Amino acid sequence: MKANKFFAIALAALTMVGFNSCKDKEKEVEALTLTPTSLTLKVGETGTITANITVETWASNNEAVATVDKGVVTAVAEGNAIISATANGTTKTCVVLVEKAGQQGGDEKTIEAKRIWPVILDGVTSEKYASLIAGDFRVNDVDNFLYIWAAGETYNAGDGTGKNFFGNTEGYMALTVAAPAGWSGGGFCITNTESVAAAQVLKEAVTANPDKYFLHIAIKAANDGTHQFSVFDDAAFFNIGTEKIDGKGNIIGNFERDGEWHEFDVPLSAYTTEIAGSIVKSGMNIFSIRSGATVGAQLNLDAVYFYEKE
Repeated sequence: MKANKFFAIALAALTMVGFNSCKDKEKEVEALTLTPTSLTLKVGETGTITANITVETWASNNEAVATVDKGVVTAVAEGNAIISATANGTTKTCVVLVEKAGQQGGDEKTIEAKRIWPVILDGVTSEKYASLIAGDFRVNDVDNFLYIWAAGETYNAGDGTGKNFFGNTEGYMALTVAAPAGWSGGGFCITNTESVAAAQVLKEAVTANPDKYFLHIAIKAANDGTHQFSVFDDAAFFNIGTEKIDGKGNIIGNFERDGEWHEFDVPLSAYTTEIAGSIVKSGMNIFSIRSGATVGAQLNLDAVYFYEKE
């Protein structure tokens, strides 16, 4: 009996040792993630990138701009650098934008229009140009929403560091492509009664006098990737980048991937027929976004608004 009891205890001990070893092994192969994935510093400043597991090697692709030592980044000179971390055979990156010492963001931007219909516009700027707002499509999480498609898994929240397009700290929309479904996308859905009515007014105005109406978009990124946009429930598509996503729409231009804001004014006259044929209703996507399937591609948007020129 004693021998059997000893065997049972020994077996239990071995089982526990084996269980702990397996758990330790699971921890060793845990997927590497970095926080943040983008960082803005001024020359001479330092910032810290943290990893969820032990990093084997840290590296900067441009040490003339930024160096890294065990996750601590030192800003050397104005420009962009990519900091990489490697662990368990996996490499993750953080994009670093270094500004001049004392830089306060971009030059002050203004809205020059007779009327505007904002989709993305910060509170400070909205208050400043309140007299121009003819209809409001902005997300309020009550009856106007931003839906990330494919069960909310095709984009991750971006870091959104630095000033917005108008040079203030109110923030902007920052996303990175996750694309587990092989694509990424989302829509600004309006169900607010006043917003839907405003969309109908805008549609009729564009149809009647198309040369006077435009869509303004401010966009920035520090890595490559084409982004596609559509308006009025996918009535009209256009792309910013080097290709047509799914072969849809035209390419209206590209922008330098320097982490700075770039703006586009899209003439709605190019899409008059499509917009005229759209059906305005509650639950429609007044503005939609897609970024292909390049995981990690950045989509930073601000100052997205329809406008009637003066």
